[in-house]
Amino acid sequence: MYNTDLWLALLDKDNPRSHPLLAALLYAFCPAAARWWLAGADVALLPFDPVWQALKDLSGGETLKAALTRYGFEDILDEAKRYVDEVDAYRRTHPGIDSPETLPTFPGGRMSLDRRFGLSDAIAKMGKDWSNFFAYIRAWAFLYPDWEARIQFFATPEFNPVRLALTLPGVRRPVYLPAWLWTLKKGYAVRMVIGLPVEDEQDEIRFSLAACSPAYLPAPRPAKGAAKGNEGNEVGKEKTGKAESKPWLAPGGAFVVPEVWALKCSDGIAEPRDPHVEDEHLLPLVNALADAAEKGPYPPLNALRSPSACRKCVYIQLCYQEHHLAPLALSAAPFNNPSTSLKGALRASAAEHA
Repeated sequence: MYNTDLWLALLDKDNPRSHPLLAALLYAFCPAAARWWLAGADVALLPFDPVWQALKDLSGGETLKAALTRYGFEDILDEAKRYVDEVDAYRRTHPGIDSPETLPTFPGGRMSLDRRFGLSDAIAKMGKDWSNFFAYIRAWAFLYPDWEARIQFFATPEFNPVRLALTLPGVRRPVYLPAWLWTLKKGYAVRMVIGLPVEDEQDEIRFSLAACSPAYLPAPRPAKGAAKGNEGNEVGKEKTGKAESKPWLAPGGAFVVPEVWALKCSDGIAEPRDPHVEDEHLLPLVNALADAAEKGPYPPLNALRSPSACRKCVYIQLCYQEHHLAPLALSAAPFNNPSTSLKGALRASAAEHA
């Protein structure tokens, strides 16, 4: 799971580093990540997320062909079409399976080395990984339509990136979390659906806070000359601007309760929010997580229970040295003395990855 929305929230200039809701979200993801963030470590590079990028480009009104051409893949548009045709054909022969193209028996999603020649600049914009090329196409051509079919709109909705204003009683300033919003209007009736990407299961804190969101903002547009990471992701120079939050209202002024849906990137299934924490218990739970993020302990839980999650974490270089967990990451203690300082950890990481 890429957790792109969480990393973009860290880069959002409107989000204070010490915000308790952001700290709680990070601690729920991994205590070690919350520790690095609150100690002052910045996000320097985002892992390329092909699904998120496809949704972003699609919401901008481009066609898939135009987007691939803009990235520099105009010479292999036939390979993109062939992949789409292969997935279509495989789905027709496996009608009872969700996203059968993800099965190891699917013969498509491959390209000969000679077709890749001369496309190093283009694939660098997609994380330097050719699997992202096909994942991007799949997200655009199949995942997005799959999700819309599951949500069951009666007409074609608007689809836009937004920033949810997350807050709880006692929290004066909201924290902003990127999300996707479908809006379908018919007269004075409006249906709004918030989409949050997941790999398999819904994470309780993120979904519960999204369901409590009182307002949203349009997503910021990239500033001209925005810096690019080595893997093609825009890093930290988006216009957050002075836009005002929009409450969830229908054209006639009636309040709308937005639906929150999980968008599963693995199999194209969309499911409505399924909470396991009652609303009255959310505030004390978030407060406890925020308090733990401030005071510790900070065990690297993702590394201990699901190391694959670390591969897409923006703080992986601080937790690992030579493919092993660093002593500082294993200490689980706050940075309270020179031997466990953030600067020391950054120097050690820089020396390791030089």
